[in-house]
Amino acid sequence: MTGLEKIIGRIESDSADKCKSIIADANAKAERILKDAQAECDRINESVLAEIKINGERAKELAESSAHQKSNQTLLAAKIEAINEAIANASLAIKNLPDDKYFSALTALAVSNAMPGNGVMRLSKGDLERLPEGFEKNINSKLEGSTISVSGDPAGISDGFILVYGDIEINCTVDALIEEKRDELKEKICSIIF
Repeated sequence: MTGLEKIIGRIESDSADKCKSIIADANAKAERILKDAQAECDRINESVLAEIKINGERAKELAESSAHQKSNQTLLAAKIEAINEAIANASLAIKNLPDDKYFSALTALAVSNAMPGNGVMRLSKGDLERLPEGFEKNINSKLEGSTISVSGDPAGISDGFILVYGDIEINCTVDALIEEKRDELKEKICSIIF
C-alpha cells in the first residue's frame, strides 16, 4: 500500500468513525426528544383527563342541582294547586250552604261589619228571592246603635251582600271575603295539609 492509499484509508476510517459518532449522537438526541415528547404527551393527557374529570363532576353537580330545583318547583306548584283547590272548595261549600245556615252566616257577617248609623244591605237577585221571613228584623235585633235595611233592588253579585252607608260600600261577597283572607287561609290550609 502506498502512502497515498494509507492516507485515503485513514481519512475513510476517520470519516466512518466520525459518521458513526454523529449518527450515534443523532440517535441519542432523537431518543431524548422522543422521551421528552412522550413525557409531555403523558403530562398533557393527565392534565386533560383531570380537566375532563373536574368538568364531569361539575356537570353532574349542575345536573343534580337542576333536578333538585325542578323537583322543588314541581312540589311547590302542586302545593299551590292544592291550596287553591281547597280555597275554591271552601268558597263553593259556603255558597251551597242550606238556606237557614247561609242566611245565619249572612246575619253574623252583617252584624260584624255594621257601622254606626243606617245601612242598606244589597243582596243578589237569587238571595232576595229566597230571603227568609224576618231576616232584616233578626239582624237589627243584634245591632246596637245602628240599623240595616234590606234593599229590594238586587246587586250585581252572585252571593253574600254589599253593605252601603252613604258613599261607603262594604263588600261582603264570599269571593271578596275569601280574597281578603287569602293569605291567612293559605297558612291554615298549609298547616293542615302539609
